[in-house]
Amino acid sequence: MREFDHPPLQRDESLQPFSRDHFMGLKAANELTKAANADDAARTSAAWYFRQCWDAEIDDHFREEEQLLIPLMLEPEIKQMLREHGSIRNLVAAGLRRSADEPPAESWCAALGRELRDHIRWEERVLFGAIQDRATPGQLNAVGKATAEIEKRRPGLRIRGRGPRK
Repeated sequence: MREFDHPPLQRDESLQPFSRDHFMGLKAANELTKAANADDAARTSAAWYFRQCWDAEIDDHFREEEQLLIPLMLEPEIKQMLREHGSIRNLVAAGLRRSADEPPAESWCAALGRELRDHIRWEERVLFGAIQDRATPGQLNAVGKATAEIEKRRPGLRIRGRGPRK
């Protein structure tokens, strides 16, 4: 059996829904990063897939983290989360402003992929562990109840269509 570069992290049940959401975000980030150095069709396809993920889950995920986790965070953590969420939202907005016929720029794919990946890694490797260590059982229970409700109503990613036409 191969050693893990980063061993699996034990996540409190209340935070597991956020970690499950991160799988989709990492997949989209990896698609964008790979496509950054590829042709127009690959970048267009990666941007289309990211948009499906953004609309199905990532946009809501950011708002839910801000609503549920900020009360459990320290000021530097809050600043970092809001700064990173804002930067990613700005990149998304820039991507949405381009013409549907215009392939996304290499630099846009690379920046969005990198920022999304780095943000998710920070949350998983630093933020969630810190929250688990200092939150009370009552606080974690409240987050758990809220995330359970969120998971019930979130549709998940159901890709419609086959992506952009080439």
